[in-house]
Amino acid sequence: MKKIFLLLLCFYFNTAFSQDSITIGSKHHIFSKALNEERNFWIYLPPDYNNTKFAPAKYPVVYLLDAESNFHSFTGLQQSLAKGPYAMIPQMIVVGITNTNRTRDLTPTEANRQAFFDKSKKMFNQSGGNKNFITFLEKELHPYIDSNYRTSGYNILNGHSFGGLTATNILLHHTKLFNSYIIIDPSLWWDNEIMIKKADSIFNKKDFEKRSIYVAMANKINIPQDTMTDMARGIRKFENLLKANKAKNLRWSFKYYENEDHGTIPIPAEYDGLRFIFKEHLVQVKQAVQNPSLVEKQYNKLSQETGFTFYPSESYLDWMGNYCLDIEKPDQAIVFFKWAEKYYPSSKNVLISLEKANLKAQNKLKEAETPKEAKFK
Repeated sequence: MKKIFLLLLCFYFNTAFSQDSITIGSKHHIFSKALNEERNFWIYLPPDYNNTKFAPAKYPVVYLLDAESNFHSFTGLQQSLAKGPYAMIPQMIVVGITNTNRTRDLTPTEANRQAFFDKSKKMFNQSGGNKNFITFLEKELHPYIDSNYRTSGYNILNGHSFGGLTATNILLHHTKLFNSYIIIDPSLWWDNEIMIKKADSIFNKKDFEKRSIYVAMANKINIPQDTMTDMARGIRKFENLLKANKAKNLRWSFKYYENEDHGTIPIPAEYDGLRFIFKEHLVQVKQAVQNPSLVEKQYNKLSQETGFTFYPSESYLDWMGNYCLDIEKPDQAIVFFKWAEKYYPSSKNVLISLEKANLKAQNKLKEAETPKEAKFK
């Protein structure tokens, strides 16, 4: 009897305290002809993506290199920044690309010398496969994501170290592949600073067509004749080129992180990079409630700065409209709901919200027109 009691007790506690798992993404794979191998990638979908209350919308996409290292932190960062009426960035899909042969895929040329941290020389034996990796991104992964998910056409590339070297290579030679680039402590020392030399000749000639780049540099401890010192020198040269050449239609920002090293810089740089790209995204709620036209003006600024047309999400317009109803401003609520109807015409939620707002506006008007004497009878 005692054993049965203990078993029942264990069952009770397991049932009472059992919880569903928290999922931040899903794993996928495709075979790459360009790389002749199976490639794995992880997908994060924003909160509104599967919310049936709202009409299906399209979302920007962030392509995240080295997903093993930063998928969890980046998706959390992105979700936090895109949350609620004070969102600083839009909700986005995140595609995290995991590595098979990182050095091969993320370096543009074969290594011409041994790096100080690669004593075995094995790591650098298969370098220089960046061309095939970029083909994989452009011809295989991009089309797969666009055909299987609701994407808006605005794409961001996030790369750190060798990933930053790849991002720089794509910026210079495949500029249209991404709209924005977050380039974190890039390994621009590679192959006697080959990307610096290419940038020097390209910046003065190319129209970057409203691309945005954020370049982050970590603090380095100077060690004679090592690539950490070379890295700092290469990144500073890249910064100087950006300052001197003023590349056409290239919006850029550079920041030196004195308190971060090469390993700790990704998270603060990703935060700042997203804030820079979407600098004009945030709309002040209290001012917008008084003057809803501020929302349209702000999104026009964002669209002009990024070279891409952005609209407020239905969930944002729905929140603003309902907030206006809560504080007895039905006329302003109607403005927000009508924008939602314009941008998301298939939404059933908008029709219900508009009807509610119109009814409240009519009742408020009737109250205003009713003589004071009649109100107290």
